[in-house]
Amino acid sequence: MKPSLLKRLFGSFWSDERGTAALETVIMAPFLTIGLFFSYEAYGAFRQQSLTEKATYTIADILSREQNNGTPIDDTYVDNAKTLFNDLTRSDIGQLRITVVRRHLDPDNNVDFFELRWSELRGDGAFQEMTQAMVQDADDFFPAMLNGQEMILVESLSPYRPSVTLGGVFREFPIEARMFMTLRFAPQLCHIDVCNTSNTTS
Repeated sequence: MKPSLLKRLFGSFWSDERGTAALETVIMAPFLTIGLFFSYEAYGAFRQQSLTEKATYTIADILSREQNNGTPIDDTYVDNAKTLFNDLTRSDIGQLRITVVRRHLDPDNNVDFFELRWSELRGDGAFQEMTQAMVQDADDFFPAMLNGQEMILVESLSPYRPSVTLGGVFREFPIEARMFMTLRFAPQLCHIDVCNTSNTTS
């Protein structure tokens, strides 16, 4: 074979760029696949967050409309609230904590604290039972309230479990939601263990 022919063959081989498209595909395919999974999981996480927030608001709104016509809140009511929360979030894991606090405010007598009226917790997770010490001086936590006013606090904790982990890249993380709500029709929200029918405002 003549040297000029070899030169032409090798020159044609080195100048041929028809394989670059396949090479780019091999390089970019993993990144495109990972990006697709990221988009899918991000959508799933935001969707779960939206469901959790809407479900938390729904429970708080239901409680705010209670009038306590001789039927105080009991364990069955709270259990059903948790069941409804599970149905709305389409998940049976997570926690729901319902708390009612009352503001005691009398500057003339140096009185300024929050009273834990009652609290109920359902589900397993990081949430703990609400205590008086947790709400005693929580001025930065609760919104502005009048003396004797009661406030409903509904908190939820729902862990999001990704459907694709990619070797630990996507991990389970908690989604929390919190909703404050005042009573609409009644001065207080009675619990079967704590119910003051005299409506004390001090």
